[in-house]
Amino acid sequence: MCRYRCGQSSRGGHRAAVPKLTNNSTISSTLISKGETVTVNAKADGGTGSYTYAVLYRKKTDKDWTVKQGYKANDEIIVKPAKDTEYDVCAKVKDSNGTVAKKFFTVKVNPKLQNNSTISKTAVRLGETVTLRAGGTGGVGKYTYAVLYKKLTDKNWTVRQGYKDNDNIVVRPAKAADYSICVKVKDENGVIAKKFFSVSVKDYVQEVIRLVNEERKKAGLAPLKQNTALAKAAAKRAEELTEKFSHTRPDGTICFSIFNEYDIDNWGGAENIAWGQSTPQAVMNTWMNSEGHRDNILSSYMTDIGVGLCEKNGTKYRVQVFIMSPS
Repeated sequence: MCRYRCGQSSRGGHRAAVPKLTNNSTISSTLISKGETVTVNAKADGGTGSYTYAVLYRKKTDKDWTVKQGYKANDEIIVKPAKDTEYDVCAKVKDSNGTVAKKFFTVKVNPKLQNNSTISKTAVRLGETVTLRAGGTGGVGKYTYAVLYKKLTDKNWTVRQGYKDNDNIVVRPAKAADYSICVKVKDENGVIAKKFFSVSVKDYVQEVIRLVNEERKKAGLAPLKQNTALAKAAAKRAEELTEKFSHTRPDGTICFSIFNEYDIDNWGGAENIAWGQSTPQAVMNTWMNSEGHRDNILSSYMTDIGVGLCEKNGTKYRVQVFIMSPS
């Protein structure tokens, strides 16, 4: 006769304990910027039967909750907070017996990422550079910066800098054209804010020559030819004008002595100089309103032209050199 009952009831039944319902929900992020979303992945263990899920949220300063999802089988719930403040997010899991387990998250919402980048100039001469100072506010964490540029007539962008923490980026456009420059700011969550700039790149030398030949055409004269050696001589003379603004060179010789330095054959020459004007049109207006300078521009004897320009301490110096070519 057995004196002990080994786990069996007198009625012959046996019942195992039900594991406690546990809420194992997760959230995609607890730090975002305004406009971003967080995703709640609802999960559970234990309890009885299948689960349904509910998600509520509220600003920390509020008493009432907003229901994002009532109890449903959907276990992936997206929440998009409307304000840049701290929020409470509550994920609820309910089993088939109606038992509920809650889990709370705190989500901080920073102001929306803003691109505050600046550009040094929006109009430059060919060969000059523009400097982008990349910057941002809002968003999450540290920023990285990228800069791309293209001619307005192009479809494809050239990457000047991929995403790096360097915030000082220099761009030197290669052609005289209108360009678009895009600065991108990216925060630690991968959110990107873009800012676009338009930059006009002028070939001032070519513009001056165009304006000269336009005036000559009006006067019924043949256009002047561009001359590579003469262009180099004019560039040198422009540099010299920053030292001595005169038709006499810094070494005391007459301006036309530069022809010998660059082996320029000629049967005669002329020179126009100017300083202070900011644009090709402005300097041409100055020269055309001066009889001697205008006579050089409209001389029927001159065949070739070279134009030089130089800037020192913010002052622009310009030179036109003309020759009558023997060829």
